Amino acid sequence: MQRRLRSMGFTLLIALYFTVFQNMALWHHLSVLYAAQKVQGWGFLLTVPVFIFVLMNVVFTLLIWPRVYKVIVPVLILAATGVTYAMYQYGVVFDHGMMVNVVETDTHEATSYLSPALFGWFIGLAVIPLILLWRVKVDFGASTRQLILKKGMSILLSLVVVGAIAGLYYKDYASLLRNHSEIKAMINPTNFLSAGYRVLKERVYEAHLPFEVIGTDAVDRNAALAEKGKPNVLVLVVGETARAQDYALDGYDRNTNPYLSKESILSYQNVSSCGTATAVSVPCMFSRMTHDNYDALTARHQEGLLDVLKHAGVSVTWIDNNSGSKGVANRVNVIITQGSNDPTLCPDGMCYDGILLKPLKQQLAHIEGDTVIVLHLMGSHGPTYAKRYPKAFARFKPVCETSDLQQCSQEALINTYDNSLVYTDYILDQIIGLLKEESSKVNGAMLYMSDHGESLGEQGIYLHGMPYSIAPSQQTHIPMITWFSPTFTQHQRLDGQCMSQVAQHDKLSHDNVFHTVLGMMDISTNTYDPHLDMLAACRQ
Repeated sequence: MQRRLRSMGFTLLIALYFTVFQNMALWHHLSVLYAAQKVQGWGFLLTVPVFIFVLMNVVFTLLIWPRVYKVIVPVLILAATGVTYAMYQYGVVFDHGMMVNVVETDTHEATSYLSPALFGWFIGLAVIPLILLWRVKVDFGASTRQLILKKGMSILLSLVVVGAIAGLYYKDYASLLRNHSEIKAMINPTNFLSAGYRVLKERVYEAHLPFEVIGTDAVDRNAALAEKGKPNVLVLVVGETARAQDYALDGYDRNTNPYLSKESILSYQNVSSCGTATAVSVPCMFSRMTHDNYDALTARHQEGLLDVLKHAGVSVTWIDNNSGSKGVANRVNVIITQGSNDPTLCPDGMCYDGILLKPLKQQLAHIEGDTVIVLHLMGSHGPTYAKRYPKAFARFKPVCETSDLQQCSQEALINTYDNSLVYTDYILDQIIGLLKEESSKVNGAMLYMSDHGESLGEQGIYLHGMPYSIAPSQQTHIPMITWFSPTFTQHQRLDGQCMSQVAQHDKLSHDNVFHTVLGMMDISTNTYDPHLDMLAACRQ
């Protein structure tokens, strides 16, 4: 039997439900700030739930109308439940960048977040409320004019309450939002509604943007020499979710680099990512723009590093074991390894990064000129870190087998993550081995750099994707490694002592990738900036 409820009462009920339940991540975050004495004043804090409630009332007063509410309310409840789960369980915030991640994710990545806890949240926060709402018949009255008048009065009253709160505590709210800007991205559902609107607006706007071609003047200065000698071959490895804090080569007290530590490599100690998510960092590192002036819209409508290399006549291939190149490799040869039917390297439909080695070996066996091969790793992508490496690489135990990270001990979580780094270390060593096998034919080099880092429960934060301005160092301080064959070093006239100094002391970032690779491949072009080539000062 359905119960009848007037539209204003129904709106207030939905507003109350969102205030109490769908914003529990916000209440938890505020309680943490209060406990750390970063927020003070009980009077001010008590007004925050009131402010959120009247905000929810305004939002749903504008959204709830006859007929359409039967679609809008369930959709918002389901979407908000997913957002609440992510914010509460992983400590993420839902801003524009996170919405881009959601839009650009793939099925494999999305399913890795499924867990019993997630289903429990959906049953408690979405299914049960929707069943109860299904039993309610909303009475909007007979007059549309009367309905609009009531809605106007409700919004006006809400604004009066907001004005009263502002009059009493404006300075407190201004200070809170200034010092903790993440709070605006934690108010559910306005966070994902505003982020979604911004992404949609960008997609519509960019459909009319012209595409900019760059670096058409590029010339491979090594091409003529390669006809008489050996071609330059660079394997550029794009890592996933590796953080420098857990790298033995960067001072970590565990041996997470048992393979590379035996190689003549350089590990760069002070490297920062352009973003905290793949959707930002990968396009940024291949763009000529720097972190400070990077614009995602411009990047999507402008050629990047791989295009400039192609203009110069360099052979370019992208081999992907992740979620795609984010547009970076749209105009070069691409090989996709995910979905391969190798039972050893691709259990459960997801492939370990070892699947990249076979196509890499095939590419190296048929080098005809200067070549850049990009490998996009799955690396340490969470939350299912245990699925990123074969069990033989589980050096550190116990491990965390679930995506519900808070159910694992901190020890097990770090063990599992570190195991994934060991496997990446093995893959990089194998890449170097393949380049050594071809040393009689090519001047080989490898450059590895992670796209971003990862939080493993520090300060209650998990995974990545935090707004860059407030992101912890675990998400932005990343490993970078280079290996050069003796003939490559000789060809580039690189001074070993100088490079060691750069690796130890220079502050580097994704800004350096574009120009360093052009320098390594001996490309002459107006788009090249020697000041951003981390090896330029070391060429004799």
